[in-house]
Amino acid sequence: MVFHDGSVLFQQDHAKRKNPRCCLGQGSASTRLGGSVTLPCLSAESGVVIWVWYKQVPGQQLQPVVSSFYTDVKHGEGIEERRKAQFTVDKSDTSFNLTINKVEASDEGLYHCGIFWFSQFYFGDGVFLYINDSATVQVQQHYLLDPASEGHNVTLNCTVVSGGCAGEHSVYWFRHGTPGSHPGIIYAHGDRSAGCEKNPEAGSSTQSCVYHLPKRNLSTTDAGTYYCAAAACGQITIGNGTKLEISSKKFCVHNADMLVYTVAALGFITIITIMVVVVLLWRKCCHTGKETFLVS
Repeated sequence: MVFHDGSVLFQQDHAKRKNPRCCLGQGSASTRLGGSVTLPCLSAESGVVIWVWYKQVPGQQLQPVVSSFYTDVKHGEGIEERRKAQFTVDKSDTSFNLTINKVEASDEGLYHCGIFWFSQFYFGDGVFLYINDSATVQVQQHYLLDPASEGHNVTLNCTVVSGGCAGEHSVYWFRHGTPGSHPGIIYAHGDRSAGCEKNPEAGSSTQSCVYHLPKRNLSTTDAGTYYCAAAACGQITIGNGTKLEISSKKFCVHNADMLVYTVAALGFITIITIMVVVVLLWRKCCHTGKETFLVS
């Protein structure tokens, strides 16, 4: 087959020849991650026996993608078994179109189509496949309005909105506690099937998944900022975090007792002050009355 010595085809002078009637097609093509794209290869010559598709990535050797010898179609050795079904060809007497399904980021590159004609290989200018990374991942976390009480329960929520890419994603929870401490993984969600809703709009691949992190019997050591991180679409996206504050019962009781003591002390001081004022006024009143009696 052609791929057995395909690595040296482009190094031979006769393999570099260009036939103006061979391998006509567009100069570039683009698609999004997870999408499909067809790279056309047309020849004005009919009855071509051997067709080939190669992929070229800067800094790497040519990678055989697929070839055809009469009706026998073979994938290149570099194509993973799981992906062979994603690289298909539509062959006729004058065309050998390559279709890539479920496009991945690694599929980007320059694709060369060639034919073997009268003991010579001929190649076109090639078509460059651009991958539009329209995949988006958003991690939304909600704030807690009030501090949680020690001994109570609370549930932290995280919403992951993903679109434009295929495949599963994983969600992790991190906690950053006291200043100077390092965040660490405290929980991981391995399955996103539960709590996911797909955008009802036709043709949309956007999904919204909700994850929960329950915290039971809270203590002051649970305080800190909890971050939700999603690994999807070939990237890791981290939310803004949810700050969990714990109010201590002992602290509250102590403050309440102090408030009672303070109010009682203020009340006692107020009563004493009023009594002193009354006594002073009474003594002044009596003293003034005696002086008036003596003068008369």
